[in-house]
Formats: sequence, structure tokens, C-alpha cells
Amino acid sequence: MNIQISKKEAEYLQLKQQVNPHFLFNNLNTLISFIEIDPKKAIEFGHHLSNTYRHYLKNQNDDFVLLKEELEFIKEYLEIYKAKFENGFTFEIIAVPKENDYILSFSLQEIIDNVFKHNNIDENSPMEITISSSDNGLSIENSVSNKFSEQSTQVGLENINKRYKILTNKEIQIFNNTKTYQITLPILKLEA
Repeated sequence: MNIQISKKEAEYLQLKQQVNPHFLFNNLNTLISFIEIDPKKAIEFGHHLSNTYRHYLKNQNDDFVLLKEELEFIKEYLEIYKAKFENGFTFEIIAVPKENDYILSFSLQEIIDNVFKHNNIDENSPMEITISSSDNGLSIENSVSNKFSEQSTQVGLENINKRYKILTNKEIQIFNNTKTYQITLPILKLEA
């Protein structure tokens, strides 16, 4: 029994370590380019970057985070993307978290990163992102404008799903058609 638990813990830690891909490096390069082009925008971007990195450092060792705090974080995080892509996308957060609602740490950020990684961002046809909640979980839906004709490997989503399964025996849900892509994360009720 203890060997099985240790194996699951090791697998989970390995999955968790894959979560933070070059976040700071990529955004520091963006900040540098804004400093050269638009110093006022660089200051605003720097504030958003600082707040998101502070959130990352605060929660990097936690398996679950309060949904309310994660939604505040993701709004700040989307503002970083807004600085990069301006009118290339819109977002709306209409989720209403309850007091003891939690989600898997960094899962929402990974999904948002995937949205931008796999879609064209075009001001003439802005992508729409909506984050909502229901009894089924937290849903992240975006309009589809695929960058690549080949299918995604879905390694990031697989990582999130495996972490949910290891810790909670629950799985994420994926709904995909030609116009929208939606992922629903299980919301957990935990006592603080």
C-alpha cells in the first residue's frame, strides 16, 4: 500500500514540475520590447507581470487554490495577453465562485496559455474567451481559429487531467466543435 502511495506521489510531482514553462523569460522579453516602444505600456505590463508572478510564487507549492483567488489572478494574467495582442481577443469572466470552491493549482493558467498557443489572434476577427461556472465545474470556452492544421498533442490537457485523477479521482471534460473549444475543470469543495 505505501509503495502505491509513494508511486502516485512521485508521478504527481513529476507532472506538477512540468507546469511552469518559461513564464518569466517570455514575459521579460515582452516587457523589454514595450520599454523600447511604449514606456507607459511597459509600466502597466510590468505591474500585471509582477502581480501574476507574485501569485505564482505564493501558490507554487499548493495542490489546490481558492477559485475566487484564481479568477482574480487569471483576470490579471489575461491583461498580460491583452497588452501583447490588444484587440485580437476579448474575455469575459462570469464565474461566481462559492466560499469553499477550489480548483487544481495552475490548471486555469495552463488552459489559457493553450488557448493562445493553438489559435490565431487577429484583430479583424477577435477570439472570444468566456470563463463561467456551474454545478458541472469551471468552464473555459473560446472561439476556434486554429493556427495549425495538424491536431494538437494535448500534452498540457493530459497533464491537468492526470493531476486531477491522481488527487481527486475526477477528470476534466472537453467539448470541441469547429466553432468553439470548451474545457470544464472539476470544482472541489474543500474546508479551509
